[in-house]
Amino acid sequence: MPYVKKTLAPGEEYLYRAHFNWTYDVQSWLWFGAGCIPALFLLLHLVGNNFSLAGAGGAYAFFSGGVFVIGAAIALFRYVHKWTTVIAVTSVRVLLKTGMIARTAHEVMLDEVEEVQMRQPFLGHILGYAILAVRGTGGERIEFPALGRPMRVRREIESAIVSARGQGAATPSPDA
Repeated sequence: MPYVKKTLAPGEEYLYRAHFNWTYDVQSWLWFGAGCIPALFLLLHLVGNNFSLAGAGGAYAFFSGGVFVIGAAIALFRYVHKWTTVIAVTSVRVLLKTGMIARTAHEVMLDEVEEVQMRQPFLGHILGYAILAVRGTGGERIEFPALGRPMRVRREIESAIVSARGQGAATPSPDA
């Protein structure tokens, strides 16, 4: 969020921040767990054999250590990606920022948004996630990762679009 607050223009308000779905964390933990399983078997073997590799072999020790490092690295990479990704709606724009040191930011001004697309597969409907994409007039397209509470995110974007374009709720005319 500090990125968004640092880039706010005068008069621009921070409205909403979207979050990843809980399934993103589950996938990260599954990668870490898959990396731990061979290491756990090696550890159980070592404890049962007075910390001797006899019967297990050095190749299995190397393999289990490698799988553990790969699983932990994938889980860590996914969490860093989650922590450094900002999906925000302001009173002027919709933005997606990724990266901590090397940043990539995609922004679409609200008055230039042509369409907000939502792709929600059957499993996404059950687990509560969807992929949203915002398409602007200049061909700019922002596709967000699997978001939690996608209907709320879409509603926040569309409400901000209506407010930015000055199309508030219709007021009855005095002649009515």
